Amino acid sequence: MNKETKKVVIIGDGAVGSTYAYTLVTSDIADEIGIFDINKDKANADSLDLLHSLPYSAVTNKKIYAADYADCKDADIVVITANAPAANFDKGFDRLLLLKKNVSMVKGITEEVMASGFDGIFLIASNPVDVMSQIVAEVSGLPKSRVIGTGTILETARLRTILAGHFQIDPKNIHGYVLGEHGASSFTSWSTTTIASLPLMSWLDQKPVADLPSFDAMDEEVRQVGFEIFKGKGNTSFGIAGVLARITKAIFRNESRILPISAHLNGEYGEEGLYIGVPAVIDATGVRELITVPLSDEEMEKFKASAQLLRDHFNSIKDEL
Repeated sequence: MNKETKKVVIIGDGAVGSTYAYTLVTSDIADEIGIFDINKDKANADSLDLLHSLPYSAVTNKKIYAADYADCKDADIVVITANAPAANFDKGFDRLLLLKKNVSMVKGITEEVMASGFDGIFLIASNPVDVMSQIVAEVSGLPKSRVIGTGTILETARLRTILAGHFQIDPKNIHGYVLGEHGASSFTSWSTTTIASLPLMSWLDQKPVADLPSFDAMDEEVRQVGFEIFKGKGNTSFGIAGVLARITKAIFRNESRILPISAHLNGEYGEEGLYIGVPAVIDATGVRELITVPLSDEEMEKFKASAQLLRDHFNSIKDEL
């Protein structure tokens, strides 16, 4: 990725896709932004609206337009945020319920993008994101390092925000990861969570917090807060758009940044052949390498249970690919 113009094509111009496009502009991350949606009027309107924000913005000039699949040919990154119209939480708040409704859509999108001659990096936000990422990897035939799901990066941001509120410190000084499925089987690796280089338990020994919820309670808050947001406004958009932009920035600026994304395992954590949320080094090539954090026995059991759940769900639809 050495060309001067950094190009992103966004597939899906709903709440997530449009907010992500806006974040790319205001954070000055991409130079060219193509927005594709089956509602072409919406894609065109958002493109014009974003263009009209540029004259008084402190960012470089940009090319922004309603895109077709052919525009993916020379894109550096294609970001899939789309969900099928019927994909909703009509049976309860479980992202895996969206699988059957989204699988054919994501398969079709991937085939259309690859038919354009695309040879860049896929970034996936469509749910259930771990299985969707594996579908894109299988259908596209691209190296697994160039198919990245958002994974547990948003859960990790929520964890850091929750802890920061209890400890009254900047969330950027809290280091730790939520691992596993982007969904109900995710969990925090409490044994490796640190504040100012101190293990969390050592921090609490020095600075006890009155009425601090249990680790299990905070884990459950991390898993449920997204649905509370969904119930309040009908979607989650700012958080996921922000982390999509963060991953995009790490790629475009070749940062070698460690982020907890959905990546393909090849023996790490004793698992292989599936996508799941783990820390990974992200640079201009995509996933440069995965990081294996030392989990406690209990955490490893949770990881394996989450991995098996995702494997079972992918196996339930793989004949459709």
